[in-house]
Amino acid sequence: MSNQLSKLLNIKPADPADGARVEFSSFPEHGAFPLIARPRSAGLLLREWVRENMDLLNEKLDRHGAVLFRGFHINTAEKFEDFIGAFEIKPLEYKQRSSPRFEVARNIYHSTTYPADQSINMHSENSYTAKWPMKIIFCCVVPADEQGETPISDNRSMLNLLSPSTRDQFLRKGVKYVRNISNSAGLSWKEVFQTEDRAVVGAECSTNGMNYEWRGDDSLLLSWTGKAIHTHPRTGEPVWFNHAFFFHRYALPKEIRAGLASDEELPFQTYFGDGSEIPEEMIQEIREAYRQASFAFPWTRGDVLYMDNMLMAHGRRPYKGNRQILVSLF
Repeated sequence: MSNQLSKLLNIKPADPADGARVEFSSFPEHGAFPLIARPRSAGLLLREWVRENMDLLNEKLDRHGAVLFRGFHINTAEKFEDFIGAFEIKPLEYKQRSSPRFEVARNIYHSTTYPADQSINMHSENSYTAKWPMKIIFCCVVPADEQGETPISDNRSMLNLLSPSTRDQFLRKGVKYVRNISNSAGLSWKEVFQTEDRAVVGAECSTNGMNYEWRGDDSLLLSWTGKAIHTHPRTGEPVWFNHAFFFHRYALPKEIRAGLASDEELPFQTYFGDGSEIPEEMIQEIREAYRQASFAFPWTRGDVLYMDNMLMAHGRRPYKGNRQILVSLF
């Protein structure tokens, strides 16, 4: 772990008395995040511990960004759904979708059905929307036979790794998102908005400051702008929180870009908020910053990863096997 990241997160040795029945530690090769929480004795119910120690958990989350609960045996969708009952705020329905997911319990989804042989770039969930989840929780029901890690990165560290010029341009200009929804380019508008009513789509777009243009029955063109750098509401720290990289054409594999005649064939594209191009070298700078700020650990069956969605980004590595990672958003 770099000195810069240690200072940024103000890392201190975990106090074994914190939470009494739970022991905190970290991965030897990366002490910043995630913080690991293990039961001190068999039979401890994670749901009850969380209810009794919510303030402590929030304090840990503010510092580390992510807490990995390991050894609590939350290894089925039913157990995961029961654990989520510890939180007073109900999970969110996954709307304005950008990837295919299907629900396995109420507001609990498979993390994604994206092809297993491909990586998923780093991102914070729904950071491109006007309303986003503050918390995201992953649960490992079945780990991959090979790879399949969920790399995570700290968005505070990520921001500090960018050059002053890049940070300044994104701070001043923000991000413009353009989305081309059609049956031939990613998800249909019915799946994206979880409705079959065009009037509902129009109302949601208007409410969230999105320009929209229907192009026939099956196509919809959207555009909107948002901040690239936000202030975290609990810690007051600036964080890199957007999809400028994830949705940019230069984040796509070269073989996919080579087959595109124009940006209009892309389901997504991003620009600076004033409509100007984000240059390729800046996208590569962001990619490298994510690489430096990231850490990945192998999943163990029953793991629960609890993250602050604004403080942390996540991705996915390719895998082999019947990997089943569930997710819920708050």
